[in-house]
Amino acid sequence: MPSLAQPPRVAEKIKRLGNCIELVSIDPHFHDVSVGLFIKDGVMTISTYSTIDGVEARIEQIRDRCVKLGDVEAVEGATDQLRLVSDLYLDRALRFMFIAAVEKDPAQELPSGRITAPDTKTKLTLVVEGAEEDGQYVYTVSTEGEAERAVMRVRATVGGFIRYSGCVRVDKNKFSFPDGKQYDNFARLILPLARNVSAVEAQLEADEMAGQMNTQTLGFAQS
Repeated sequence: MPSLAQPPRVAEKIKRLGNCIELVSIDPHFHDVSVGLFIKDGVMTISTYSTIDGVEARIEQIRDRCVKLGDVEAVEGATDQLRLVSDLYLDRALRFMFIAAVEKDPAQELPSGRITAPDTKTKLTLVVEGAEEDGQYVYTVSTEGEAERAVMRVRATVGGFIRYSGCVRVDKNKFSFPDGKQYDNFARLILPLARNVSAVEAQLEADEMAGQMNTQTLGFAQS
């Protein structure tokens, strides 16, 4: 019976693809199929059980958006694979990258240029700028606009980068990634999340519960 055959199939696929970084249970822009991001030996693969027409093109679209959202590169000759640009493995940053690539409207232009985001708790705009300092690439968080809590919002944002990217605090308003290298795409991706840690934590918890239910009992949706 299908219900009994499903778990072994899920286990077999996970063994072949490696560890699951993230599972999005519903792709809102392609027939509500489930799609996952896996990693094995430094190579990430985007996969789904769905065989619906056009799913290969959708996976390639997600892959291409991941390249623009995160500091990762496409694997040459493949349409569903990515590779880390360095030895640094940022689990949560990769999860956020994949979720955004799947859930955001593919017709929507992805941000580029200056790394900025409106603050959710004030009327400030948060700004992140990077530069070489003492042999490492350091990012500085500043604000544009007027608010009494500007200094606290900067410190809180730096704390968000530490929480979600394992970053190191260099100063009250500065941080670097663990290996001291430049990751502008991840910095841009994490900034809107770093500004509001509590709300993001609640959403992560809900997403993790949904993902566990899919991998353990339902498998990937196969529309």
